[in-house]
Parts: sequence; C-alpha cells; structure tokens
Amino acid sequence: MATTYSIRELYGGAIAVELPTEFIDSSDIRQIPDHQEVFLSPTTLTSIIFELNDYVQPQPLPAATQQPQQNGTSSTSPQTDVDADAEAAKYHFNDVISPPDSLASPLPASERTAMHAASLSGFPTLVLAGTIHSVDKSRSSRPSATASSSSSSLQQQQSIVHQLQLLIRMKNYATDLCVRVNVPMKELAQRGGGEVAAEVAHAKELLDRVVASLDVRDFGLFGAAA
Repeated sequence: MATTYSIRELYGGAIAVELPTEFIDSSDIRQIPDHQEVFLSPTTLTSIIFELNDYVQPQPLPAATQQPQQNGTSSTSPQTDVDADAEAAKYHFNDVISPPDSLASPLPASERTAMHAASLSGFPTLVLAGTIHSVDKSRSSRPSATASSSSSSLQQQQSIVHQLQLLIRMKNYATDLCVRVNVPMKELAQRGGGEVAAEVAHAKELLDRVVASLDVRDFGLFGAAA
C-alpha cells in the first residue's frame, strides 16, 4: 500500500515538510526539547527527528594536510569545505550515541545531495547511514533471587537501530539542521516476514521525501544571518 503524505509545520510554522499522514507528533504524548521536532510511526515505531544544532566549525590543526613543495619543504593547507562538511556529518551522527550504546560498524563516507526547495538548495547537504547497538539499562520489576535485599538487579535490553541522517549546513546562520530517521531493526526482525528490509526501504523513501519537500518559510527561526 502506498504511503499517504501530508504537510506538517515545524517550529511554529517556520519550516514545512511532507511526512506520512499516520505519523504521530510525539509532543502530544511526551515533552520534546525546544530545538527538536519528533514524529513516530504508530505501527513500526520508526521515528523521524528534526533538530537544530550549533554549526560545527572546521578543525584547523587535526584535519590539516601537508603539501610537499618543489624546494623539498612542506606547507600546511587548511581543511577544505568538503572535508569539513563530511567531518561535521560524522560528528553529529556520533553525538547522539552515548555509552553503553555504540556503532555496530565504522561509518561509511557521507553522500552529498541537494535540497529541492529554493530556500535550502544553496546549502551543502549530506546523507549518512549507520547502525547503532543500543542498550537500555532498566531496573528489573522482579528482584533477583541472588541479589541482596538492599539492591535490585539491572536488566539490559538491547536493540539495533538503523539511522539515516540528513545534514544541512547553514553556515551563515551558525546552524546545522539535522534530520534523523531511526528504524528499530531488532523489534521488526522479531516479527519476521522481511519487515526489516521493507522498513529500511520505507525509511529511505521518507528521507527522499524530506529532501524533496523540506522548506524554510521563516529564516528568523535561526536568528540573524552572518
């Protein structure tokens, strides 16, 4: 069945985007930080998060490269914009991973794309995908038979999340706009029937729809341009 999309307004209408009509606005069920907008599928628990972050500045020394000169000496060249954007994409991807969570495998190289809306088409945009091992440490509802009376056991619930990240680098507004689609792979795998592959494909379709429809209506959301 084809997914039905409808326009959703973000950040008080400053941004608009097309999302699946069935997606729930998470702010209706729990508190969401002011810099985020979160929507959730009621059937697969796939979520999409829009997040306004500080612009990640290029790292001058660690990312510098040595260029050999004809006289045998070498000169240091600064990090290029392309390299800086790629490093920023990795930074934001890793920034949401806190121990004991970890990457399931090293991140691949990010891919550059272009936003369709005129309001965003001039900003560097990158897509990065990876898989995260997520561990939720929660107290067991039943104390362990071997545990002391003064303590209760900790139960570790492990999950695997496939994340697709879209990063829009808005340097003149000192903002990195991140969009993350999170697919709970382990939970879907337990259902069987190839649901993981189908949902990952749907997540890619969702991110493509964001690239095609995300539009900034009011740049005042980001403050004055530099």
